[in-house]
Amino acid sequence: MNVIGLGQAGCNIADMLSAYPQYKTYKIAVGIEGTRCYDVKRQKGPEEYEKNVPSMKTFFRGIKGETLFIVGGSGHISAMCLRIMEQIKDKCEISVLYIRPELSLLSKTKSLHEKATYNILQQFARSGLLKMLYLVSNTNLENILGNVPIIGYNNKINELLVSTIHMINVFKNSEPVMGKIEEPNEICRIATLGISEIEEGEEKFFFSLDNTTERCYIYGINEERLATEGGLKKKIIDRIKSTSNEESIQVSFGVFPTNYQQDYCYTLNYTSIIQSDN
Repeated sequence: MNVIGLGQAGCNIADMLSAYPQYKTYKIAVGIEGTRCYDVKRQKGPEEYEKNVPSMKTFFRGIKGETLFIVGGSGHISAMCLRIMEQIKDKCEISVLYIRPELSLLSKTKSLHEKATYNILQQFARSGLLKMLYLVSNTNLENILGNVPIIGYNNKINELLVSTIHMINVFKNSEPVMGKIEEPNEICRIATLGISEIEEGEEKFFFSLDNTTERCYIYGINEERLATEGGLKKKIIDRIKSTSNEESIQVSFGVFPTNYQQDYCYTLNYTSIIQSDN
């Protein structure tokens, strides 16, 4: 999979994903150096960044296939995202991971720009120009982790996000021992990720998605437990039925054996509805 990070937030997440051999990363930011890095000239504001997007045909030479474009909403450089994607859309199947910042901390200018980017990307997803738009809120990630120290704050929340993305991708390319990871309805192109407690059933989502219509549970369970615990199948099935009945959403699931001692449950949550600004 190709991973494109735009701006500091996008590049930091792309950096973490580059630790895994499954990803070929490209990074675009002001003052960045290194392999497959594009140094962008600093501009005064979002309008200038959008107007002065350079040709990146050489930079993206040879890119093709599934691509995850990562961008944070707080930086003015995010105004470049649509014009950059325009240059590779005929060669790549593009999904966007949009990191929504703490809105109350943004200046008026940044707040207006963030809302514009947030809404435009959703319209692009709804129209089918994006394969999927994954929405993630820094506030939600912080709440999941609990008390996160100031030093290392971004690394902590990015570690949670990156490990979840990577494990979901691993399981998507593996064979389940029960169930199946179903593709969402064609019109459901706005999504978020989440984690869930296997025993207690508590669910924690990376974005407070309104009007979720489809959900997929992805279980990574120790292989020995799968081979010895007789009531596990019923527990999982009861959970799926309960979610489907109580929340009136379409639910699918996949169960995958692992060598890890700790068991995991990840969720993919989908909707076709444009999310509000708030």
